[in-house]
Amino acid sequence: MAAIRAFVLDWNANSNIFPDTAADSLLEAEQEATRARQLDPQNVLALAYNAEILIDQQKLTQGEQLLTQALNLGPNQMDVHRIDAYLLESESAYSDAIKEYDKAIALMPNLTFLYLSAGANYRRLAFGSTIDAQQKDLYIKSLEYFEKAAKINAQLEVKDPIHTFDLQNILTDGEYFIAGRNVQKALDFKPADADIYGQLGIVFFKIAQL
Repeated sequence: MAAIRAFVLDWNANSNIFPDTAADSLLEAEQEATRARQLDPQNVLALAYNAEILIDQQKLTQGEQLLTQALNLGPNQMDVHRIDAYLLESESAYSDAIKEYDKAIALMPNLTFLYLSAGANYRRLAFGSTIDAQQKDLYIKSLEYFEKAAKINAQLEVKDPIHTFDLQNILTDGEYFIAGRNVQKALDFKPADADIYGQLGIVFFKIAQL
């Protein structure tokens, strides 16, 4: 229970959502994770969640040490691979992060945020590429992961336009029609959202320039 409480406190330590309590939540999360490891030093999730908290505190070396233990003890735990991907992403090791997100997806294939995270890493690789063909391939891979997230949401009847904006944000030559279709889907969810109409206008402008 202490490990789960540490996990919840860590995810609540978001300064954008809880600006007044984020720092206190992160400190309390670290204390709970430490207590969880003291109660059971071999608890995989306690090690993994403690590692995630340390990463959030920018203590990457300490986080990596705990995560190595978690990977050795629980190689089939989704959260262990998710947090390892998060660590690698924090170190700008985007290709390796994608591999770990893929392992997490294989263990829990219906968690859409895993696809979004992997897609975002493909997008970061595309931003860093100076080879046009390679950059386009990376953008397309990013698009595929965002599409998977959107399809899972559709199957689960989750009305979430966030995925459509991820798709729109990776617009490249030849992808405008796909982006337009997905931004239009967002209007089905939020038909009065002026920002969505603005995004759609940008897409139509891009198409007109083709």
